Amino acid sequence: MTLRLWLEDVVREAGGLALEMAGRVRTERKGSSIASEADRSVERLIVDRIRAEYPDDYILAEESGADPGGVPSPGGPSPGEEVRWWAVDPIDGTLPYLSGLPFWGVSVACLRGSRPEGAAVALPAMGEMYSALSGELSFRNGELIPPVPPDPPGDHSALFVPCGDFEGLEIRFPGKRLSLAAVSLHFLYTASGASFGAVSEPTRAYDIAASALILESAGGAVRYISGKEIDYAELADGRRTPEPVVAAHPHQVEWLCGQVKWARD
Repeated sequence: MTLRLWLEDVVREAGGLALEMAGRVRTERKGSSIASEADRSVERLIVDRIRAEYPDDYILAEESGADPGGVPSPGGPSPGEEVRWWAVDPIDGTLPYLSGLPFWGVSVACLRGSRPEGAAVALPAMGEMYSALSGELSFRNGELIPPVPPDPPGDHSALFVPCGDFEGLEIRFPGKRLSLAAVSLHFLYTASGASFGAVSEPTRAYDIAASALILESAGGAVRYISGKEIDYAELADGRRTPEPVVAAHPHQVEWLCGQVKWARD
């Protein structure tokens, strides 16, 4: 079984568990966010599957944090440039999940140092599966995703934006703004051509690594607003990106970067 299909199998099983638990778990406070037993149970399933196949690998997971496994980590938990590691978001979109809405996903990325190598995101409530390998094309429900269109935005183009106000973040856009409270879905729908692009507030590797690879493999681009590429190894300890992230067709991503202001620059 290829890595892509193995990742699909993992997120499909994890998504099935999340569906079984939907409507039967309580909302819990997690700092300024929320979580549930479903987040933890789904994460344990995914981590167990990774550990069974790759017992010594480094894993960064949303609920349990960084687990270096057998990877030496002098100076702190961070994999080296050639180390294989994993970014796990058991339920991206916990608020929609707990609210009975379908806009949530189960996301797993396999990375090598600073770059994703393989990715799968399941959207169980909508019966959708996205996956990709680095250097290959992206798939949606087993079919190739057509290339991301290069068209500039119009009055009725959609841009996915954060679901709430974020201090210091200002976005200008001539079209319509949408939010599903799940950045992985924002990137996936950009990959499928349903939106012009997406802007995310500073976020974490497990939120974007998988869906970013899927978008890039479909011909899109994911960048910091400065235009820099994302070095995921710098985020492997769970820290947020140092600046907001934008996603669009490569011909449009520079323009979109120019529409985003970050007061903390």
